[in-house]
Amino acid sequence: MATGTSNSPKQPIDTYTRLAHLLHTTAPDREALVDRVYEELLARESRAYAAGWSDALTEARRARGGRRS
Repeated sequence: MATGTSNSPKQPIDTYTRLAHLLHTTAPDREALVDRVYEELLARESRAYAAGWSDALTEARRARGGRRS
């Protein structure tokens, strides 16, 4: 399977809308379709993971700053 980055659009698209689009576009074969869906899920998972770490770091900084005051 392909593990490269997907060409995700600049504007956020609803997950279900994006999945429906991927499933309704013609793919050369089943493996290509699975690759497309996998790349999309991987990209979304990576963004969610990064956002979670960002939130956690922000909260840790707030908590640490609150103790110093």
